[in-house]
Amino acid sequence: MTDAEKLRIIEIENERLMEENEKLHKVIKRLNQTLNRLIGRYICADEVA
Repeated sequence: MTDAEKLRIIEIENERLMEENEKLHKVIKRLNQTLNRLIGRYICADEVA
């Protein structure tokens, strides 16, 4: 395997990892929004009680 082939394989893997990282960031963002909403509701419910 030539250096160019090895480099291409690494570039492909890097692209795949970057795409996976972006997906994970989106999931984390949604989870954070959900958590913030739940905390907000908990605080509101606690203030009412």
